Amino acid sequence: MNSICVIGGANIDIVGSSLAPLQNYDSNPGEIHIAFGGVGRNIAQICALLGENTKFVTCFSKDSYGQSIKEDCIRLGMDVSMSPVIEDLPSSIYIALLDDNRDMKLGMNDMRILRKMDETVLDNALNALDENDIIIIDSNLEIESIEYIAKNAKSRIAADPVSAHKAARLKPVLKHLDIFKPNQYEAQELTGIWIKDEQTAKESLDWFLQQGVKEVIISMADRGLLLGTPEKKIWFTHRQINMENATGGGDSLLGAYVASRLAGKDPVEAMKFGISAAVISIEQDAVRRRNLNTKEVNEKVSQMKIEEKTL
Repeated sequence: MNSICVIGGANIDIVGSSLAPLQNYDSNPGEIHIAFGGVGRNIAQICALLGENTKFVTCFSKDSYGQSIKEDCIRLGMDVSMSPVIEDLPSSIYIALLDDNRDMKLGMNDMRILRKMDETVLDNALNALDENDIIIIDSNLEIESIEYIAKNAKSRIAADPVSAHKAARLKPVLKHLDIFKPNQYEAQELTGIWIKDEQTAKESLDWFLQQGVKEVIISMADRGLLLGTPEKKIWFTHRQINMENATGGGDSLLGAYVASRLAGKDPVEAMKFGISAAVISIEQDAVRRRNLNTKEVNEKVSQMKIEEKTL
């Protein structure tokens, strides 16, 4: 059975939501939630829930958080046997502070542990894969790790840039990427093009294709999504989303798209499957999201009211 191997970060996410307008330099009443996260881990989760043979390569800390994340990954069906346990660094932790409108006002992360992703760890993962598998990387990885994977992988490579700031880590390896999924801000950081209409949408897609990316997906929040391949460029829109938890929606999109492409679906069909998975994820809380499955995603594609416009 072909594999999806996700190489990236696994975090403890701590999210505080203020119940009133935030006051600087003061204690604010709010609600605080702790969950397992990380772009790589989130992508691996959706792939595992969709029934894919999913390998997840990260660095787990020996602390209690790290062991809890590892155990949960195994419970979800991921193979984490190639992920080392690190003794001298704490688990990766991400903290977000949301205002009373649930907009993020401040975020902070400590992902030093991913610096332990050395060539030995990467070689173990790359040697376990072949050209029929797909690797998904996130740019929480160090630049050296990203470049090593790009130059040595036999498998197809998909990538998520994580943030506009970290997107630059992927610029030197764009020619090695088979699938790339930035959002509109990450795309602008790389291309210098803000997507405001069909012309700039086409220009942005063309820029990535000219760099050597084979399939590029650009997510644009409520404006829809773009798909670019050497054969076609399409602007997708879908029904309005009843938002419950936007965190990880893009991760679900990429994971589901890659799973569909691994199954032999063409890019357009894979996009529809990915959109369905992303919308379902966004409309569920973190607990219900863990029950997502291929049957549900396929059944709800028709309910997404997906429309296509060729660019």
